[in-house]
Amino acid sequence: MRSVKHEPFSYNDAIILANLVIQFFYDEMDEFDIFWDELISEIAQKLIKPEKESLLHLYINWIHSTLDDEVDDTLKNGDLSNSQRILDVMESTINQLGIKSYKKDYPNYNSIHKCNHCGKCRSCKKFQRYIDWIKTYNKELTSQRVHSIFHVLMLNKAFLRDFHEVIAKSIRIDKKRLHSLYPDDINSDGIIKRKHWPVWLKKGIFFRDKGVCTLCRNPLSGDLFLGIDPDMDHIVPLALHGNNDSSNIQILCNICNNKKRHYSSATSSVDIPFWNI
Repeated sequence: MRSVKHEPFSYNDAIILANLVIQFFYDEMDEFDIFWDELISEIAQKLIKPEKESLLHLYINWIHSTLDDEVDDTLKNGDLSNSQRILDVMESTINQLGIKSYKKDYPNYNSIHKCNHCGKCRSCKKFQRYIDWIKTYNKELTSQRVHSIFHVLMLNKAFLRDFHEVIAKSIRIDKKRLHSLYPDDINSDGIIKRKHWPVWLKKGIFFRDKGVCTLCRNPLSGDLFLGIDPDMDHIVPLALHGNNDSSNIQILCNICNNKKRHYSSATSSVDIPFWNI
């Protein structure tokens, strides 16, 4: 484990924002078309070849930018109740990741209410300095926050399946454009060619899935090794317009993989609780 890089995670913030990403995905399905059209070139690259900065990272970052715009509007419009809640969450992230603590006096929200957020008095100026401090570090933390959200969502295979089924639908609709962008990797019918799996991806997916077949739950390593080599499986198969992105992968035993093949997007939300080990 000496070569493994350990990183701090802001779980409070990540769980809150991961829930917002899930809500946004299911409730604002029309917005996915905007994401697809705006970032088609970047999306296409990630469909073809697995990368550590996955398609899911790209989608989270896109939603994060949208939410940042809404936060800016909230702060500009002087919605103090929402502003206080947003700023508290942002500062919590900064503190959890050990960046810095705000050493100056905190704004007095009661005073700001009384002046109706005039923007000119001492309390309002103090409030603006606090906002500026938060936003400075918030920009620096964007990549860490996005990766923390990714860390949470990668455990939710039901969401990953639904996410990649929507992507598959977009691939079917947009197959001509994708083929024109990458004719050597994406066929004219929109089917993406299989790639070799990098070692980092094999290790990462095996670690996430706890060395257990996603479907039958047979252990594939360790003390209970059954002699069944794990297969890297596309959750949404390539034949169903799945893709090679790192967030579309799970491990299966040979038997389950041969049953699933290219017929279904079967996965499972079953996991191993801590106290069951």
